[in-house]
Amino acid sequence: MNQTSHVVALLVALAAGCGNRAVDARIEALGEEDPNVRRGEFHRPGQPCLLCHGEYERNEPIMTVAGTVYAFPTSDDPLPVEGVTVKLTDAFGETFEKNTNCVGNFFITKEEWRAAFPLRAELEYPVPGSLESTRRVVMSTRINRDGSCAGCHVGARDQDSPGWVTCAETNLDPPFPPRDANCSGEKP
Repeated sequence: MNQTSHVVALLVALAAGCGNRAVDARIEALGEEDPNVRRGEFHRPGQPCLLCHGEYERNEPIMTVAGTVYAFPTSDDPLPVEGVTVKLTDAFGETFEKNTNCVGNFFITKEEWRAAFPLRAELEYPVPGSLESTRRVVMSTRINRDGSCAGCHVGARDQDSPGWVTCAETNLDPPFPPRDANCSGEKP
C-alpha cells in the first residue's frame, strides 16, 4: 500500500465516524415512511421535520422551522387544522408568517428565512362558526435552537412533553372542519 492509499483509507475511516449517534437514533426511531403518502408537504405530520430536513441530514428542502398544528389536545387522534397562520419573530425582531396546509403542516425553508434564534411563536386562526373572527395564541416560552416543533411537542401532554402544538385548548362548537380526504398526498 502506498502513502496515498493510506491517506484515502484514513479519510474514509474518519468520515464513517463523523455522524451523530444520538441524532441517528432519533431518525431511526421515526420508522419507515407511509408508502401511501408521497414525500412532500403532506408527509410525516407531527414528527420532528428538521431531523431530516436540517443541517445534519440535509434532505431537500433544508428547513429553518417546521411543524404541525392541531385543533385541540386529545389522547388519541388529534385533528390537524388547515389555514392557521404561524407567525415567528426572531432575536432581531424580524418576522415571518406561514400558513398550515390541510394536514396541519407548515415549513419555512432556509432560502425563505434564515432566522436568528431564539424565536417567539404565535398562532392565529379563524374561529369556527364566526364570520371574520380570529383568535391568537402565543407560545409562552421561546424556541431556543431546534426549529422542529415536534422536537419538544411530542404526542399528548405529559411529563416529557407540553403536548402537540394546538390552536384551541378545548373542542370548539362547531369544531374545526375535518380534513379534506383529497389532501392526504396519497400516491395515485
